Amino acid sequence: MKIRSIISTVLVSVILFTGCGKTEQGGSATEQETKRNDNTVSVTASEVVKAVLSEVSINSSVEKGKGDLENYYSGLDLSTVEDAAFALCGSGALPDEIAVIKCSSSEAANSAKEVLNSHLNKQKELFATYTPDEMYKLEGAVIFTKGNYAVYIALSDNGKAKSIVEGKLA
Repeated sequence: MKIRSIISTVLVSVILFTGCGKTEQGGSATEQETKRNDNTVSVTASEVVKAVLSEVSINSSVEKGKGDLENYYSGLDLSTVEDAAFALCGSGALPDEIAVIKCSSSEAANSAKEVLNSHLNKQKELFATYTPDEMYKLEGAVIFTKGNYAVYIALSDNGKAKSIVEGKLA
């Protein structure tokens, strides 16, 4: 009789210990699946810029936000900008720069892309005589839109940076 009692206690403990359908991370399996299949997860512009900078660095990098856009990207319609982050060489000695601008619509993102193209042309004029050895960053610069985002990349590895941005904005 005692053996049955011990076995019953052990079985009840094992059943309770396994969590009755809980996953190892906590929450039910259904809750975990919903989180994995939720495509509405959004990323901030700052998170995208930080992800790029963790792989493709900028010497003496300075990160800026939405409030600083007007000083760097003239002509940008700030009323259409929902979120923004950018980083550049703080000393101004190098053309290294990345900007991620989330707009209110894809049309606004296309307008922002035009402003970024103008910015690139100004940078090319400035750095052509100032630091000609760094021109490869500007000559290979990447400017594109993805959904409501406009992106500017002029770094030492533009291809890698673009891949990171596209992965984050997927």
